[in-house]
Amino acid sequence: MAKQENIRIRIGEVILYSEQLVLVKLIHDHEITLDDVKEQIDAALAISGNQDFAVILDGGLTLDVTDEAMSYAARFKNERWKAFAIIVRSISERLFANYYLMFKKPIRPTKVFTTPAGAEKWLKEYIKMEVPLKYEI
Repeated sequence: MAKQENIRIRIGEVILYSEQLVLVKLIHDHEITLDDVKEQIDAALAISGNQDFAVILDGGLTLDVTDEAMSYAARFKNERWKAFAIIVRSISERLFANYYLMFKKPIRPTKVFTTPAGAEKWLKEYIKMEVPLKYEI
């Protein structure tokens, strides 16, 4: 069975960018709920197969995430999910992401970046990445 490379979700798309890198691209102007986070995680697990993987979240200027959704993402346990990079585009997004880091204390390595290149360099510490990131934020 061929590995699926894209999964559409209610508020965006989950993409297998390379063998161990999952890109979650969200459409802005949606509130991210607990069900949305569960859908994103389920899609990432499905699309990555049985491989270790890291996730880059491109939130698309989304700033409305429920506390329940943030807590679930921070505490979700899966040994294959090695690291989580969050791409931000504005000061308000950075503040929101830093709130997540400081108060939700994710169980996996998590870091905030302003460019995909910065995320890629950091994620190479956790996964094999055979192709460079070449998408626009």
